[in-house]
Amino acid sequence: MDFRVTIIITSFNHRSYLEEAVDSVLRQSSLPFEILIADDNSTDGSQDLIRAYELRYPGLVKGVFQKTNVGIPRNRNAALNLVRGNYVGILDGDDLFLPEKLDLQIQALKENPDSKAVYGNFNIVDSNRKLISAKWQGPQPAGRIFTDVAKMKTGLLRTLIVDHTLVKEAGLLDVRLPRYDGLWLTIKLAAKCKFTYIDKTLIEKRDHTSSDSKTIAPAEHLHDLKLIYHDLESLLPGLADATQRQQITTVWQDQFSRLET
Repeated sequence: MDFRVTIIITSFNHRSYLEEAVDSVLRQSSLPFEILIADDNSTDGSQDLIRAYELRYPGLVKGVFQKTNVGIPRNRNAALNLVRGNYVGILDGDDLFLPEKLDLQIQALKENPDSKAVYGNFNIVDSNRKLISAKWQGPQPAGRIFTDVAKMKTGLLRTLIVDHTLVKEAGLLDVRLPRYDGLWLTIKLAAKCKFTYIDKTLIEKRDHTSSDSKTIAPAEHLHDLKLIYHDLESLLPGLADATQRQQITTVWQDQFSRLET
């Protein structure tokens, strides 16, 4: 199978980091099929930088510019609707790919033809790329991982490469969920296909003072999570046994309790 991977880079007022993010994709040991940079009406010069990349890499880099600030899910969806590749991955504009990320993931998909998605570990770093911690401290589940992801397992979208057709079938990113669109998408994808896991660090995720996660109030977390859980309940009977359903429910209810106190 020919893997034509589209990488979507999301951009919003991260001009100081965006160049590193784009260059980390351009420096892959195997280039992607295309790079779409979705900018959510930045005002810090990011759009000029994106246009400069378009001129330098015609046919490879394309800007997708929002006329108003539409929020993360809609900005991502604007690019997802333009994808010409058959597989897709998403990179936040303040994060970075490590050099062999795409090679490793394409090879893993070739070795596991019954999988339609592949993810890996990532490092959390500070604004200067100094290591804070790894996301996971050991190998993660592979295969049918719906139960694992449904226990509110975040972070998969950051490294994920997945069949674009399945992303469309899942309804793209849910625009109701500006804070947890990635979690809900990966839950829906895990309901549809097998995942392969690579026990290697594939990206660096920046944790800095201007990160979205630093400015979210508990009530905002709670809003998104309750919407997800309402829809998740309808998936559980066909995808999890009674014990698994109870485990999943307990995780969500415990999180709700923490956010409500």
